[in-house]
Amino acid sequence: MPDAMCEDCLDEEAETLAGQNPEQLALAARHIERDMLGAPVAASAWDIYFGKITGAVDWRSMERIARCVEAAQVLLGMQPLRD
Repeated sequence: MPDAMCEDCLDEEAETLAGQNPEQLALAARHIERDMLGAPVAASAWDIYFGKITGAVDWRSMERIARCVEAAQVLLGMQPLRD
């Protein structure tokens, strides 16, 4: 099993994020991560995940980011729509 994922592996994830404002989603996900136990993910891993830079993300970081993004999607989905 590889130790990291390249940016090309995230194409499917990018489709999942398409319905959300990526900056708002990233902000909410990183806020959620601050409340989690354990070492935080490096800022560069977040940038790779959201396509700001290229590179690889280690599995531990990828799993942690994915959990935070899923929680953020639920959180943002619960907010009422604004005119």
